[in-house]
Amino acid sequence: MTYRRILIAAGRGGSGRSTVAAGLACAFALRGTRVALVDFDLSEPSLDMNLGLEDRAVYHLGDLLSGAAGVRDVAIRHPLLPELYLIPGAYHLRRPPTPEEAERVLSAIRAETGAERIVVDTSQPSDASVRVCAPICDAALVVLTPTPLAVRSAASLGLLLTEWGCGERMMVLNRLSGGQYPDLRAVIDRVGMPLIGLVPEDPGIPAAQAEGIPPCLDRRTSGGTVSFGNMAARLSGEHRPLLWGLSGNRKRLLGI
Repeated sequence: MTYRRILIAAGRGGSGRSTVAAGLACAFALRGTRVALVDFDLSEPSLDMNLGLEDRAVYHLGDLLSGAAGVRDVAIRHPLLPELYLIPGAYHLRRPPTPEEAERVLSAIRAETGAERIVVDTSQPSDASVRVCAPICDAALVVLTPTPLAVRSAASLGLLLTEWGCGERMMVLNRLSGGQYPDLRAVIDRVGMPLIGLVPEDPGIPAAQAEGIPPCLDRRTSGGTVSFGNMAARLSGEHRPLLWGLSGNRKRLLGI
């Protein structure tokens, strides 16, 4: 099964949710899949900075929701990844959008950009963005780090996503290094979702973000780039082993 609208969420801050959203969108673009990355973080949007597009962001999601600007005004086509479009996030919305307004915006983005995939980055579950976007997305990726508190928060978020009418729910285990949480089966059982992606701790990713370089285009992010590519392949219906391309780090990643 392939997924057209993919929600990226996390149960708590510091999970690397926006990093996964950007990495997955870049991986789709590298595969030749046209993708729109929507920064629906209503508290701290950052994807324009992480992708080096801050100076190109004239309009933002709020302008699109209010009708003050159209998709062609708001969407930024990445100069190094022509299949990637970014919808920058908005600060200080007068009110949270409704699911109907979010549906209208996502439909317009797909129609105007020709995006085959839409990746929607969100805020914390306490904000409105996850609840608003959950019922209009056909898959949700819950990003968590391998700590007991993060696992518990992800399990709670999974229940909320079901309540809010989201489609299929999957999890991404991020920043994994040997010895942190070696029993992946225990994590899967506790969270109650299949594991769609495993991203190793990669110091090159924050370095690339600080410089506004997409992770897939920076040689320092080899582990993350492979992992995001694996996720994009699986979400496109391909069979791809969990640690494909990371065999050299298998023991370290699994803590064995």
